Amino acid sequence: MALPVRIATALLLVLATVACTREPDVAGGDTDAAASRARATVGARDGSLQAYYAALVAEHGEDIGLCPQADSPQAGACPDVDLPGAAPAPRRILLMLDASGSMAGRLDGRPKLAIAQDALLAFASRLEGDVQVALRVYGHRGGNREQDKPGSCRASDLVLPFAPRDPAAFEAAVRAFRPSGFTPIAGSLQAAARDFGQGGATAEGNVVYLVSDGIETCDGDPAAAARALRTSDIGVVVNVIGFDVDAAAERQLREVASAGGGEYLAARDRDALLRVFQQRLAALNARFNCRIGTASNAFNRTVDTHSARFNCLVDKASREFNAIVAAASDDANAGRATPGQRRYAIDQARARRARIVEPARAERDAAFARGRQARDRTVDDARRDRDDARRDAEAERPR
Repeated sequence: MALPVRIATALLLVLATVACTREPDVAGGDTDAAASRARATVGARDGSLQAYYAALVAEHGEDIGLCPQADSPQAGACPDVDLPGAAPAPRRILLMLDASGSMAGRLDGRPKLAIAQDALLAFASRLEGDVQVALRVYGHRGGNREQDKPGSCRASDLVLPFAPRDPAAFEAAVRAFRPSGFTPIAGSLQAAARDFGQGGATAEGNVVYLVSDGIETCDGDPAAAARALRTSDIGVVVNVIGFDVDAAAERQLREVASAGGGEYLAARDRDALLRVFQQRLAALNARFNCRIGTASNAFNRTVDTHSARFNCLVDKASREFNAIVAAASDDANAGRATPGQRRYAIDQARARRARIVEPARAERDAAFARGRQARDRTVDDARRDRDDARRDAEAERPR
């Protein structure tokens, strides 16, 4: 705190002045009487109001430099999410959706693609914090005849790039496709490097969730593509969700997840697919919940340390003021100081107390306000997300 340092410096100068002008105490005499004689000598020598007050400060001044320093910490870092395939601090999540012809197959009376679309939307809508989500779709053009293969295998498009989340735009993008052609998994993973490279992505917090119901059908090597993505400068973690796949497809998709440093997650039906995304959502949101705790801890630390410093400064400034008032009054009553010296000493002591206390109060209150705003923003966001989750659960339970 800048002001207390200046005050302490001024006090040292005062002490140095007094040390040069004050007579030593009489050996074996009463200390209080010697101090009073010193004040009287200083005042009588030149009638200086300043010298008299300086003598009082030298005798009764408090060392405010002994008060503890205050701390206004930032919210601490949260530990990494302890779950395979989860980035330590997810910042960018690329959802890759299989819209190939096989996704027209039906489960529980609905097309698999429609079920996957529902799961992606639920997942993205419940992400918290500043995570950005992009969408890449593959296999959504052409047919599944052999003559359609070249064009269909090139059909892998980033239909929604990374940006601050817009729920309406994301839903429109996810719903815009119907199952159509072949399955270019390798080509889509190769294109993902460009997706993450846009905007100067760092090598932390980049995650892929690839949803597929079958194997690569465009003659690519998806495991090699996933490995290259993982070992690239942007270090993407590739997770794969096998949705209603057979044994052969599951083996290949597990290899893709392993090569991409991620996790293979099996979903046999609609409920299983939703559970998979809910589990991943819980893992990602664990870090956000941690942020609430660290924000509260930071605020509490701010309150504790600023309160301790303020109380210490008030206590020392008040003790000093009261002691100087009492000593000046005693001196005036005993004829050792003039009424003018008494008034001057009390006025200066009062002003010094205000110079210590008022800036300390202002700094304390400002620190409280900043800390409270930071904490409340985090808590309000968490409360809003919690209430949304409860409403979703209440709506889902009858179905």
